[in-house]
Amino acid sequence: MSKKSNWGRILLTGASLAAMGAITPAFAQDEDVSEEIVVTATGRAAAIQDVPIAVTAVSGEALQNSGAQDLRDVTQVAPSLEMGTGQSNSSGTTARIRGIGTGSDNPGFEAAVGIFIDGVYRARAGAALADLPELERVEVLRGPQGTLYGRNTSAGAISVITAGPDFSPGMWLEGTFGFDDLEESGARAGVNVPLTDSLAVRLDGSIRARDGYITDLISGDDINTRDRSTLRAQAVWDISPDATLRVIVDGAQSDEVCCGITPLLYGSTNTAVGLITGGAGSPPIDLDARAMTVTPGRSYGEETEEWGISGQLDWDLGFANFTSITAYRDWDAVRDQDVDFNVIDIAYRDGLEVGFENFTQEFRLQGETGRVNWLVGAFYADETLDTTDTIRIGANSNLFANLVTRGASTTLATPNGCELYDSTGADTDGVTDPIPSFFLCATGNPAFANVYLTGNTTGQGQQSDHWIVDTQSIALFTHNEISLSDALTLTVGLRYSSETKDLTGDLLSTSNSCLSLQGVEAFTDGLVPGPGGIVTVLQGSAASALMNIACNPAVNPIANGDWEGDSEEEELSGTISLAYNLNDDVMVYGGYSRGYKAGGFNVDRSGFAITPALIDPSLLSVDQLAFAPEFTDAYEIGIKSTILGGTTTVNLTGFYQEIHDYQLNAFNGFNFITRNIPEAISQGAELEVSARPTDNLTLTGGVVYTDAFYDSEVRFNPLTAALGDADPNAVFSGQPFAFAPELTVTAAATYVQPIGDNLQALFYIDTRWNDGYRTQTLSREPNGATDNGEFAIFNGRVGIGSQDERWSVELWGRNLFDESYFVGAFSPPLQNDYVVYPNEPATYGLTIRARY
Repeated sequence: MSKKSNWGRILLTGASLAAMGAITPAFAQDEDVSEEIVVTATGRAAAIQDVPIAVTAVSGEALQNSGAQDLRDVTQVAPSLEMGTGQSNSSGTTARIRGIGTGSDNPGFEAAVGIFIDGVYRARAGAALADLPELERVEVLRGPQGTLYGRNTSAGAISVITAGPDFSPGMWLEGTFGFDDLEESGARAGVNVPLTDSLAVRLDGSIRARDGYITDLISGDDINTRDRSTLRAQAVWDISPDATLRVIVDGAQSDEVCCGITPLLYGSTNTAVGLITGGAGSPPIDLDARAMTVTPGRSYGEETEEWGISGQLDWDLGFANFTSITAYRDWDAVRDQDVDFNVIDIAYRDGLEVGFENFTQEFRLQGETGRVNWLVGAFYADETLDTTDTIRIGANSNLFANLVTRGASTTLATPNGCELYDSTGADTDGVTDPIPSFFLCATGNPAFANVYLTGNTTGQGQQSDHWIVDTQSIALFTHNEISLSDALTLTVGLRYSSETKDLTGDLLSTSNSCLSLQGVEAFTDGLVPGPGGIVTVLQGSAASALMNIACNPAVNPIANGDWEGDSEEEELSGTISLAYNLNDDVMVYGGYSRGYKAGGFNVDRSGFAITPALIDPSLLSVDQLAFAPEFTDAYEIGIKSTILGGTTTVNLTGFYQEIHDYQLNAFNGFNFITRNIPEAISQGAELEVSARPTDNLTLTGGVVYTDAFYDSEVRFNPLTAALGDADPNAVFSGQPFAFAPELTVTAAATYVQPIGDNLQALFYIDTRWNDGYRTQTLSREPNGATDNGEFAIFNGRVGIGSQDERWSVELWGRNLFDESYFVGAFSPPLQNDYVVYPNEPATYGLTIRARY
């Protein structure tokens, strides 16, 4: 990993100078360049400097210059936001604000950071990754949000406001061409037509394709490709001078290959891979090569389809403004996965299906009575999650398990090691088998001489694990700004939430190995000291990993059958704050917010309390899949100031957040484990600076310090608790969150230079610098090899076009210095290697725009 310490010092220095007002004094005299940024974060249109909450607003123009294509790219210019993708775009994307987010690898988890597009809630982060249309702005609200939006969120919200129809005819066309090896190409087009003085329609569409930046060394195929399209139709009807209706119908689809890895460290299990492939199965460790091996016949194909319709009615009733947002959305994803992430065939995912249907209805009434600017609202949501998983066992599973077991059990007494599955025939005298039973080696008891497991057959495993979760949400909320004086405002908000979830599961898995292992446990009960049988003893020893290789919870048939569960929750949350205007240009504020995120169910068979030794299915309960609701107590103080004649804003926020029963879904190398962490903390400070010293130059920057850590010790797996502080399946008090850098710096500069009477040139650059952070929670590489060092990403753009913006030609680059970092890291199932998801390399290209 390359280091960018100099970049970090430069960016910190620049942001600090801006914060102290180190702008050329002459610039401060040019008051004509001041432009207020208006946001709707509080359910009312207001200047961002007058809103007593921590919110970042990024204009559509800034995102276009940065090259943002989907919401993950917004992080480049929003320092408190982190958003990345792990094992898939559709079900492996997580958004985090101030270090807090909920892993999305299990669709049963709702997001701690809510995403709203034109006021409509998106079910999960992966359901909001279609390419962005033309935008007005994106607002990133930090901290709990429950009294402003229909759907409550415990860590923050991302509100996307798209460009709507207007009453001026127009059309536009954009083409993009990549010059790098990925050869990106894309087009966007649209038309706006006013049909009458009160009715206008707009149509937008886009297509984009790109080769992958990871290569399968076996087939030569690309992985991490892009191939997606969108279509969006809108209509605005001014029903009367006081009422407007906006209707949006949109759809999107993708057909891509995602997500590949690069090997980082090889462990002892890689020896078995080499023996099976004759030494040719593992690529060399070369992070810059971005190469891997995939089992022939397996893939990382991923397809998504979505569509939705929404209608927003805004009606000025005279005494108040009424808003109604009605929406229906349907989103589906299907993906395959070579689960073992190597060339041999250990396991594979064969058509995981995830679908969400959402109906939402939000009502808001907002008005002013005397000194009170009040808002009351109601929200209803009906969500259906329908998912079917199929994790199948591959052709090399038995051989791989035997070779790993033999390697782990080779001693002077057993030079050939011991095996789980008999490859040499029965032992006739209990001593002469050239490769004896592993159970005999573990006990020394001749009664185990011919105790072997029955091997799995190709295609066994999850045949169809079908889950349905129906969620109904009802909420009443209010948010009121009370002017105690001309300078002092009290804000009080309250929310009542009712959440009902109904779970059904129909699970079917087959595994000869699991069934025979359970038979061994039952047969040997009483042959070994202590309770249980030999499998119980082994899973509590250094051989626990071998027992998981023999029977992983993800395919254990003991959980087969029909399951039903339900939960009901009623909770109150809210906010209270005070804001004081020292003068027209400086406001200080402070407050408290209570955030709430509903509990739910882990829709994963491995979420049951399953161990390889379990032989009594009555010990399983749907309650083992349940997780408790999450609560956040957030305290915030801030100052918002406008200086230098209105050309510059400097905002500083300090925050302290206690998260109770934090919902953690983490991968431990075998399966995703779910636990509520009793206590966690996120605390820090945020500085944001925006300056427009001249008509031509715009500068923005941010510095964020975040200290996010667990404040409780939780052991995820009781079988490994004896390892103490070295337990890989535990989080410890004081341990930092993954993907939560302590220090983040962003900066952007836009300069537009007129050329003659008709032309103008554009110069743009932005950067995001992070210091080091962890990419793993459970089973982290003990020496920190999977941690990211500090790194900086730079994007740039130069162009020329007409001053009336009718056309432009722009050269752009993303990740200009080809910086490398880990998007994620883990140990592949049943292996002790470490692999990483690499970031996208440097890309360059040309964009041509025309508008009439």
